[in-house]
Amino acid sequence: MKKLVFSFLFILACLHLQAQKQKVILDCDLGDDVDDAYAVALMLASTDKFEVLGITTCYGRTDDRGTMACKFLYETGLEKIPVAIGRNTSATNERANWFADQFHWSKGFNKIKPIAQPAADFIIEQLKKYPGEVIVFSVGPVTNMRDVIEKDPQALKLAKRVIAMFGSFHIGYNGSPTINPEWNVVVDVESSKKFVNAGVNILYAGLDVTTFVKIDKVNREKLLYRQSPVTSILCGLTTLWGYERNPTIFDAVAIGMALYPDLFKTEKVFVEVDDKGYTRIDKTKAPNAEIAVWINTEEFIKRIMEVYMKQNLGR
Repeated sequence: MKKLVFSFLFILACLHLQAQKQKVILDCDLGDDVDDAYAVALMLASTDKFEVLGITTCYGRTDDRGTMACKFLYETGLEKIPVAIGRNTSATNERANWFADQFHWSKGFNKIKPIAQPAADFIIEQLKKYPGEVIVFSVGPVTNMRDVIEKDPQALKLAKRVIAMFGSFHIGYNGSPTINPEWNVVVDVESSKKFVNAGVNILYAGLDVTTFVKIDKVNREKLLYRQSPVTSILCGLTTLWGYERNPTIFDAVAIGMALYPDLFKTEKVFVEVDDKGYTRIDKTKAPNAEIAVWINTEEFIKRIMEVYMKQNLGR
């Protein structure tokens, strides 16, 4: 009898822990800069904190990005997580149609495939299924976010929060005091305008905090010698991207803002996007967003490296 009671209590405890996990969706342009891979790895390895509802791909060759996401999930034993493909924008220009070096890592992979449902429809469905419960991480150009808004203007408002790697508010690339048209904004200015004006609860992880987070040679060697599926993926993709450089892992910071809010300072402001892709702050208007303005970089890197090193995902 005692064993039955203990088993029942154990099951209840497990269900409670599962219920406490934060539901998340990641919308990304995996394969371009290598920071998306570090974001995926951080999200997947944080199994005690996140319930991953799905990964969606955006910008350019979204099908190749979907293949990468599928292989990432397969190699880490998480192939039950669905991958949904966003609208292919590779015809936009030569850059959008680039077959990225990282795509060679998953070229020809077909052990699992993306679902048939388009990314925007998948996001809408999940937000309606779990209103007020889902954090949407947007770490690529916001084409899918625009498609969600245009298909159902109220859907994205059902998110608990949208955390976006997006914008340059006070600081530019590499800590420049002059702001830049940040990549995720400038490659699709019209979508970016719709995104910031959608009336959605958005927290922006812009260059003000992301540009400072780099994985140096010492930490890359730690990942190399760890020899787990996750760390091997990161090392392989970093090599294809350009091993001689220290990658700035912009997108992983957006994931980290949900995991480690104590490491950031934010402020509420009014954000708008101009025709050249600059994210402008208008202090005369009531806030429509929250932006990150400071990060404890050293502690952030320490914590995510601990996640990468101590995870045991894989087959």
